[in-house]
Amino acid sequence: MKSEMIFSGIGGQGTILMGKLICTAAAAKGLNVTLAPAYGQEKRGGRASCQVVLSQEIGSPVISEADTILVMDEESFKDYEHKVKAGGTLIINSSMIGLASKRIDINVVEIPFTEIATKIGSAKSSNMVALGAVIKTLDVVNLDEVRKVLKKKMKPQLVEVNIQALEAGYFFTKE
Repeated sequence: MKSEMIFSGIGGQGTILMGKLICTAAAAKGLNVTLAPAYGQEKRGGRASCQVVLSQEIGSPVISEADTILVMDEESFKDYEHKVKAGGTLIINSSMIGLASKRIDINVVEIPFTEIATKIGSAKSSNMVALGAVIKTLDVVNLDEVRKVLKKKMKPQLVEVNIQALEAGYFFTKE
């Protein structure tokens, strides 16, 4: 069992936090995890990405193609769409991305993360909406496991809104 993911978007801490939460939940289950963050050259507010590998074996943290890729902005879409493995999943923040994937060999999921987070009460929690959508695609960690990690790692005053956001992304369906 092995799952490789790439998360990319503007606002480095939120992007990296998604990877940290999944890695912490997977490590608690005894899996080997790697998290390779990469920050843009901007001092603040720039684009960041992280590569996450969850596996029973120790392997390379470098990903040439990923099972799941989450893109939060158009530049990330342009940079990473081609790196989704055939049969993999590309998750798109449709609130921020007006481009459509032309690939027919992957599963494309479009969710308006920013709009959902704003309705919940905090646009800053769009990364948690996105994380919920990612968890739905995984068979390595589940919603309850990530929920537990989130409760331990976040400030108490932020837990409730972020769990709501996580669940909103996980249970999102198009009407």
